[in-house]
Amino acid sequence: MGVIGPIEPQEFLLTVKRDINCLSDNDRAVRRGAVVKLEKTLLSGSKAPPDYVAKVVLEELHKPLFRLFADQGEKCREVALSMTMRFADLLPVQDLENLLPLLLAALLGRFRSHPFPEQSEELRLEALRLLNHLFDVCKERLNPFASDVLDALSKALTDSCPDAKKECCEITKKVSQYFDAERVSRACGPLVGSLLANLKHQQWKVRRATLESIGALLLQEAPMMDHMEDVLPQLNLLLSDRTAGVRQSLAENLERWLLKGLSFRPPMSFDDGPEGFDKFESRLVLLLLGVAADEEAEQVGAVALGGLERVAALKHEVLLKRAAKEREREEAKQKAKEAREAKAGYKEEDGVERTNPRCQDPEVVAAFDYTQVLPLLPQPFQGRLPAPLTTTYVKFHLGTILPQVLTNITQWTTDIREAAARLLQVVLVIANKQIAPYLDAVLVHMYKAQADDDSKVSQTSLLCASMVGTFLGPEMVLEVVGKQLGLKHEGDRKGTSFDELWPQDRQGRQTTRTVQDVLAGVKTFAATTAESRRQVFIVLARLLHPSSGSSGQFRRPLSKQEVKLAIRFLEEGIRSELLPAVLAATESLLKAGEDACIDEWPRVFDVLLRMKSGEECSAQTVDANIDHLAQLLGRSRRQLYEEHLRTRLLDLLHGADAVLWEDTSPNRHILETLLRNAGPAVAEHVGSLMPVLARQASPEDASAAARVDLLGLVHFLVNEEDEALASAIQANSLALLDGVLLPNCSWRPGQSNGKIRRGGMVCVHALLRRHLVPSTVLNEVFVDLMPILKSCLDDSWSPDNRMVACLVLSCTLTDLQAEINGEQLREVYPELLKRLDDSNDKIRVAVCEALDVFFKCLPHNWSRTLYEYILRNLFVHLDDPNPEIQQGIYAVLQSAVHQDYATFQKEAQSAVVKSSHPRLCEELVRLADSLQKVKGKCFKLPAGIRS
Repeated sequence: MGVIGPIEPQEFLLTVKRDINCLSDNDRAVRRGAVVKLEKTLLSGSKAPPDYVAKVVLEELHKPLFRLFADQGEKCREVALSMTMRFADLLPVQDLENLLPLLLAALLGRFRSHPFPEQSEELRLEALRLLNHLFDVCKERLNPFASDVLDALSKALTDSCPDAKKECCEITKKVSQYFDAERVSRACGPLVGSLLANLKHQQWKVRRATLESIGALLLQEAPMMDHMEDVLPQLNLLLSDRTAGVRQSLAENLERWLLKGLSFRPPMSFDDGPEGFDKFESRLVLLLLGVAADEEAEQVGAVALGGLERVAALKHEVLLKRAAKEREREEAKQKAKEAREAKAGYKEEDGVERTNPRCQDPEVVAAFDYTQVLPLLPQPFQGRLPAPLTTTYVKFHLGTILPQVLTNITQWTTDIREAAARLLQVVLVIANKQIAPYLDAVLVHMYKAQADDDSKVSQTSLLCASMVGTFLGPEMVLEVVGKQLGLKHEGDRKGTSFDELWPQDRQGRQTTRTVQDVLAGVKTFAATTAESRRQVFIVLARLLHPSSGSSGQFRRPLSKQEVKLAIRFLEEGIRSELLPAVLAATESLLKAGEDACIDEWPRVFDVLLRMKSGEECSAQTVDANIDHLAQLLGRSRRQLYEEHLRTRLLDLLHGADAVLWEDTSPNRHILETLLRNAGPAVAEHVGSLMPVLARQASPEDASAAARVDLLGLVHFLVNEEDEALASAIQANSLALLDGVLLPNCSWRPGQSNGKIRRGGMVCVHALLRRHLVPSTVLNEVFVDLMPILKSCLDDSWSPDNRMVACLVLSCTLTDLQAEINGEQLREVYPELLKRLDDSNDKIRVAVCEALDVFFKCLPHNWSRTLYEYILRNLFVHLDDPNPEIQQGIYAVLQSAVHQDYATFQKEAQSAVVKSSHPRLCEELVRLADSLQKVKGKCFKLPAGIRS
């Protein structure tokens, strides 16, 4: 309905009066038509002056219009909400304020109870938008209705519609802006609870909007003091939120809270505990540091670090102002005192003059040079190093922050441990040298974390160890590590072990751990088990030198005293299960100490020698470290072995000729490694080695492993191509055979003893093959050697033993050819003939070679009967189907013919008839005949010519 021409307000009211009355009609259609018509008349199509419309709303329309908020018709409710929003802009603020009680009662009633009276999700959203608009228009005038608005918002936040939740968050921001803080603090408990529940919403935009609204709500002092305790635990969950935007918003809100909280006036406190904002400051700083350790360094971590720097700067300013005020207060007190004294005419006795510490300006730590540690810094610090004020601020809260970080690094959940490891890395970078008072606790938890099943936690903890070693002095670090290794405990005091710090009970697949405060026990911690000591050495390697590919130019200036202490740690850790970890620590020590290691090189070499002697460590890595040590000394690796052999061998062998080394003792392995690498220098020590080898390889009480190792060492020395060493072994061959080899060649039951006997025989063969046993010595030991050879030749279970026995016998006959007697040969020939029937053709070929030497050793007048017996056996084997054996027997017979031509010819002629190969026998007959004729001619010549 349009209005043409001027009209009075009363007349205008009459034109819409009927429609206003229809808003209360019982008929839904009438109400809907009336409200639609009023909307066109008063708003969309109205030509009436705005003051006329405002007068109609204020006098007649507002009550029935607000009642339409609860109308049964959805269209009526929708148009009523839309009209009310437009009327809010049209009405003067003072007049709108008078309508607020009715308007808010009708509006808030649509979503203030559960289930929501307004069933339409879209209209609930429109109602919230209307409330938001009222805040824009009325602002502080809504303050008297704070409790109702806050209660309604707490209910509306449970709406399943994400847009409604976000609209509530926008309203909450305006609540904190326009409502009185005390009033908000008293009434916002349910609202805070609803907001915290929305922090777990599946949509990241809802979570971010909720977080921003909480941040705005708690910016006021009263709500922060009353409700921050409820909010902080929920914020920890946001540190691992899957959306970087939410974590970034968390960093921004934490910064705002800290900046705002530092501006609060500190309360009067008579207790020792923190009061006011101080209760939450450390926890907020911990959260901000947690965000700084975020995996998204550029988007999230850098924002948090920037906020931390600004907070630290403001904290310094606040402390400076407080100190200035304290000085003013002290000056005022002093002036008042002087005035009293001047008036009274005497001085007041105050006793000892005291200085108020609050009057002093806060100290700022010195700037730290991060040059050497730059490659180790996590990503947020690559282009932004911590400022001294930031370090000072973190140092102030370190006593509260660090225990929580260290506790989380040993939690059950992998995500918590990974986040705690990253956070520890950030805290260490910012704190740098200021971490020193907490070094015990940090190291103990690093020991635990580096053994974590998760590789990220393990690697991050080792990076933290590298940074600690860079930030702090070596003397301090080594002192603490020494105490934790149990090297500096006084008396019988025992330290706290890992099992006591983290007690756990394992039953099947279920492990139960008792959660407790471990910081009280770290001061007395001691690595008592092999596993805990291994963890200490792994961390020690990083403390001494950051073993990363990008830290090649790093140098730690270790003093000689510090090198000595570190070497003592390494010497304490020389056990087989710890060797890989000790090797890593030794490598770091050589890299870090360099020239300071020169004076202590024998001790370092002892440690490396122990690693070289075992199988636990990589031989290439150990050799690389020995080469590094040799480079520091300006020598070669061989020269180190030779010099070490000359200087330390006597200490190693002291008492070893009488007392058996235990199987767990590394002495045997060290001796073997030293002798194998010292080269010609071993020659001068062979004499002193023989008694030790005899005792340590004694079959009576030495273990099989020890005997095998030492026989292997003997075989190595015997086969070394060095004249000096060969001469030394030859000079001590009697002691070597009698004391070491022959006892281990004797038969003993057991499979291991069989292998040892074979090894001993191989060593004897090597000695004889290289002619390192003089004939006199060999003749002397022949009585002991022959039974052993007989036993080995008869060993039906081991072809190898029979083979090596044949070889030894052949070499023995060769070396004793000029000195062996007939009786000794009588013992030999039966064993040789037996082996001609061996099942192994290779052994039969070897026996042929031994028989060839045997006939060369026979004296001229040896038993003809035995000679004939041997020939008959040989002619039998001349018919062997194996051509190789035929040739071997034929060669033996060619050697045998020289013993007695006539006897040989007779036996050969007898064999021609029986042999399957008569041609070979005939050739041997002709050979014997021709040799006999040659011998006869020689005897017929004149004596002068024969000579």
